Amino acid sequence: MNAQLDNNMPKKLFLIIFYFITMYIVANLLAIILYGSLLVSYPNNPNNENLAMTLTNLLCYAIMVFTFLFVLDNYFKDHFYHFKKKFFYYIGIAIAGWFFYLFLNVIINMIMEMTQFVQRDTQNQEAIVETLKYPLLSIPMIVIGAPIVEEVIFRGVIFNLAKNLKLPHKLNIVLAFILSSSLFGLIHVLTAYIISGDYTELILGIPYIAAGFALTLVYYLTNNIFVPIVMHGIQNGVSVFALLLLGLLPEEPPMKMVALIQYLFPYL
Repeated sequence: MNAQLDNNMPKKLFLIIFYFITMYIVANLLAIILYGSLLVSYPNNPNNENLAMTLTNLLCYAIMVFTFLFVLDNYFKDHFYHFKKKFFYYIGIAIAGWFFYLFLNVIINMIMEMTQFVQRDTQNQEAIVETLKYPLLSIPMIVIGAPIVEEVIFRGVIFNLAKNLKLPHKLNIVLAFILSSSLFGLIHVLTAYIISGDYTELILGIPYIAAGFALTLVYYLTNNIFVPIVMHGIQNGVSVFALLLLGLLPEEPPMKMVALIQYLFPYL
């Protein structure tokens, strides 16, 4: 079922390069252009920076999703065909994987508390929460765009790259899990670490690595890219729904309640 990616090294390299160029070069250029345009059009708007960031993220993920769908047309069709055939089974695996991740996340956070590590939101989490000021722009990116793009890159490409290495004693599978999980976690905190030089930013990436492991596990068990996409979408969707629901309360919700939701349901 993965033949289109398994044996196509040029396509794998293109997807990885395209992902990093879009996320770190195109995104910065778009942000500068959009922010400058908003300053000219609405010079007194204090939310120009946040709106520019939200639009940038939406456009970048839209560019990547449509490019991935075009480049991997047969890959997606094949996986979706098999996903429909075992729809309820695959949905069950995705939900089970999500609960497994929640369990891992609680255990990790308990260990961090026992070691007296001062927990806080990652810059990635804070940035995404800010984009929810524009829900019609941010929700498609959070719930659909990010799951499709990140699962194709970290599970469909990186996991399969390592898995197809000729190593003894199934070390290729172990390496595939390590790379797919750790790179997924690192990508969520690396920018903040580079900018701040604060090593605790890397520690905050551990829950993301746990999420990467759970997502990789459901992909490994099913060999279908739509299963981790659905699981990823569930996590981000629940996060969005919970925070938006709190925003509808007649009184401002207690900070402990907000912190608990972000503690249990960080955006992936």
